[in-house]
Amino acid sequence: DPMDFYGHGTHVAGIAAAAGNNGVGVTGVSWHGRIMPLRAGYKHKYGAGYLESADIVAALVYAAENGADIINMSFGAPNASIAERIAMDYAMSRGCLLVAAAGNDRADWPFFPAAFNRVLSVAALEDGSNAKAGFSNYGLWVDVAAPGMSIYSTLIGDKYGSMSGTSMACPIVAGVASLVKSAHPDWSADQVSDQIIATARDIDAGNPFFAGRLGAGLVDAE
Repeated sequence: DPMDFYGHGTHVAGIAAAAGNNGVGVTGVSWHGRIMPLRAGYKHKYGAGYLESADIVAALVYAAENGADIINMSFGAPNASIAERIAMDYAMSRGCLLVAAAGNDRADWPFFPAAFNRVLSVAALEDGSNAKAGFSNYGLWVDVAAPGMSIYSTLIGDKYGSMSGTSMACPIVAGVASLVKSAHPDWSADQVSDQIIATARDIDAGNPFFAGRLGAGLVDAE
C-alpha cells in the first residue's frame, strides 16, 4: 500500500513534482515530472514516522527495476547500512540518480545515505539569505544546498502547509535533476549530478564558518 499515513512523503513529493498551472495549491520544481510513490516507512503509534532498512532496500530495488530515473531519499541516520549501500549500488547500476538529505542534527559528521559516494547529498538553506539553516548538517561530504525553511507543499487530505528540514531541500534538488534529465534524456545519472554540482551558485561568502562544507553551493535550476 503506497498511501502515506504520516505526511512527510506527501510533502516531499509535492516539492519535487506537484502539478502546476491548475489553480490549486503549489507547483513542484519539475511540474511535469512523474512520481513513483513507494512507501518504505510507517507511522508509529506515538505519531512519529519510521523507516526500516529492509523496506528501504525493497523500495530501492523496486524503483530501479521499474524505470525510475531519480530516487529521492529524504531520510537517514548517523550509521551506515551495508544492506542499503548494496541496494543503492544496484540502483546506480540500473542508471538511477540518488539524491539524499544531509540530515538535521546541526553537525558536521557524515549522515547516511547522503554521505555515501555517488549519492547527491543536499544541505538546507534559509530561504532568501542563502545562509545555512540552523538545523542542517554540513561537511565536506555535502554536494549542494537548497532552501529548506518553511517550504510550502502538499499534505495528506488535499491540504497544503509548510515544513522545514533537509528533507524539504532534497526534493528541490531531485526536481532540478528531473528537469536536467528531461532536457538531456541521454545523459547518465553521473552526468546529471555533475551538471547540478558544476552550475551551483557559490554561497561561501555568506557562510564563512561553513565555507567549503555546503558543497558547491545553491542549486540553480536555470
